[in-house]
Amino acid sequence: MPLNNSEYQVIMREYDELRLANLREQKRRKERVYAALPVLAEIDEQLIHGSVQSAKLALRGDPELLLSLKRTNDRLIAQKKDLIRCAGFSENYLEPIYRCPICKDTGYAENGFCRCFRQAVINHFFMDPGRRELLEKENFSTFDESLYSRTMIDEDTGSTYYELMKDFLQKAKEYVEHFDTEKRNLLIRGETGVGKTFLTNCIAKALLDKNYTVLYLSSFRLFEIFERYKFGHEDDSANARRAFDTILDCDLLIIDDLGTELTNSYTNSQLFICMEERALRHKPIVISTNLSMEKIKRRYAERVVSRLFNFQYIKILGSDNRIKRSMM
Repeated sequence: MPLNNSEYQVIMREYDELRLANLREQKRRKERVYAALPVLAEIDEQLIHGSVQSAKLALRGDPELLLSLKRTNDRLIAQKKDLIRCAGFSENYLEPIYRCPICKDTGYAENGFCRCFRQAVINHFFMDPGRRELLEKENFSTFDESLYSRTMIDEDTGSTYYELMKDFLQKAKEYVEHFDTEKRNLLIRGETGVGKTFLTNCIAKALLDKNYTVLYLSSFRLFEIFERYKFGHEDDSANARRAFDTILDCDLLIIDDLGTELTNSYTNSQLFICMEERALRHKPIVISTNLSMEKIKRRYAERVVSRLFNFQYIKILGSDNRIKRSMM
């Protein structure tokens, strides 16, 4: 995912702003705790004095006194944590704050760029900003299964729409939980407004929180990138190549509303290449669509259909939840 210097600086400024914001928050937390527990300042003074004494004893080579002082410092640290916890704050409330615990918001891990850096590039250059904002609103904590009918029955399974949705929601959570070891593709089918996109947003947000890279594209945008990569202008070739590589190499690719694109032999071949290449790299795909299985058969080439039918299939049933939410 090569960047030119100006693009790199854009991403690094975001990290600088994040670290500064977290330092400010850490300072506010410390002021709040120390105002509630003035005794902590006295404990800190004792710990500072103990650190100075430890350095002196280390130079003198006095192991017995050094061990005794270490025990005293450990006791003070434990006392400090107990006081903070008893005052209603979490034990790690005063610890440094990081959005990414792997790189500590530097963008770099042991083997080069951190996953969060690669995701920052995806967010900045490929992901619709509206999508990123939507993920904060549409996730597992805000999913409302009560919108699904407890009386309407699915003829295929004999379950209510509510029971089916509860089951699908649990499967989506398990998909995230086992994502590192089980690279499964999902095909989520349903009519407009029944919650397909909401469910894919839940999966995307949960995986992003676990520091996986996720690229979320509408089917129209996906094939637009393919077209730019194959037929675009030479001066845009680097950007087109980067977008194409990201589609193939991100940890999870989500294609929203498959079937809304103009389908022809070219889009069929590109979709097949995408699925094949990601399969070779053990990179899964989640696809949402309004199309029934019969319509998928008629619309796409046999080799594409064959692979889509090997995806784990989730059929969401219900009425338009967007209308329901607007009436609340």
